[in-house]
Amino acid sequence: MDPEFYVNFLNSRMSNAKFASGRKFINCRCPMCGDSVNPKSAHLYIRIPWDNNSVSWYYCHKCISSGVMTYRTLIEWDIFDQEIANQLTELNSRCLNGPRQSRYFNRTIYNITNTYTTIDDKSEYKRQYICNRLGYDLSYKELKDLKIVLNLKDLLNENRVDKITRDISIVNELNREFIGFLSIDNAFLNMRRTCEEGIVYKSIDKRYVNYKIYDKDDTTQRFYTIPTTVNLNTTDRIPFHITEGPFDILSIYLNLRNKSNGIYTCVTGSNYISIILFFLIDLRLPNIELHIYPDNDKFGSDDKMYKLISKLPDPTIPVYIHRNIYDGQKDFGVPKNMINESIMRFR
Repeated sequence: MDPEFYVNFLNSRMSNAKFASGRKFINCRCPMCGDSVNPKSAHLYIRIPWDNNSVSWYYCHKCISSGVMTYRTLIEWDIFDQEIANQLTELNSRCLNGPRQSRYFNRTIYNITNTYTTIDDKSEYKRQYICNRLGYDLSYKELKDLKIVLNLKDLLNENRVDKITRDISIVNELNREFIGFLSIDNAFLNMRRTCEEGIVYKSIDKRYVNYKIYDKDDTTQRFYTIPTTVNLNTTDRIPFHITEGPFDILSIYLNLRNKSNGIYTCVTGSNYISIILFFLIDLRLPNIELHIYPDNDKFGSDDKMYKLISKLPDPTIPVYIHRNIYDGQKDFGVPKNMINESIMRFR
């Protein structure tokens, strides 16, 4: 890789790009989370491989996303350049087998069990919270089968995870006031606050907080996917449903599609294209039809959807955009009687 060429490329394509840490990194605004509302603020750091002996990796201090820069990252961030893609591919193929790189490129799927739930008033409150959000009665077993974790400490204790990755006071509040959705690699929990704002510590007083279960810095598989079975030998296209949040995908799976065959996943802080490429390229999922359920806001506008569709590697994939046009609702994470589904085929 030509490091100077790479630096010039990043400076020209990344917002607010500048050197940091003695020219070891490029600091810029994060294209994954949009960064802060202050346009001068920048939380993403991209390592420059000056010695060509290690990969270029990225880390966002705001959304805590990290991974190795690849040709796919360029596509996901809408900064694709063929020459840079070729250089990254050559660098990664040479360096990624080294022990120093495993921290940033870790595709491990962890074995984890989620069979035990402390049955008490707090657990029942959380179960009812989920059921009320969806308008669908789910038992404790059904919640576990959907990879939903009511109590963080139950999961950590059952799997003998002794090392916590946040301060104990934070872990206590995550355990008491949050529910979790296990990531596809079982290494992260996307946790939803169930109490009112202002009750928990300010650092976690958000709708959603990510918790790292294991010592894994590669967040490219941090998204939540409902466990389903699909027939890869069928000649029919496999429905691939993707939403922004976990309650959206749960409502679609339970309320609208009645647990029918297909892939059901949500971005949970990532972006649509990165997850689509993961299933198409990494998992080699064949012959799909894509169903996208964007929120009714600027991030889910038709223009954004057209731009997303233009990045798909296979132009033959049918794409359907679904919207909830029920008065006063902006997404699908609600009971069935509050959903009025509109479907548009984009291609």
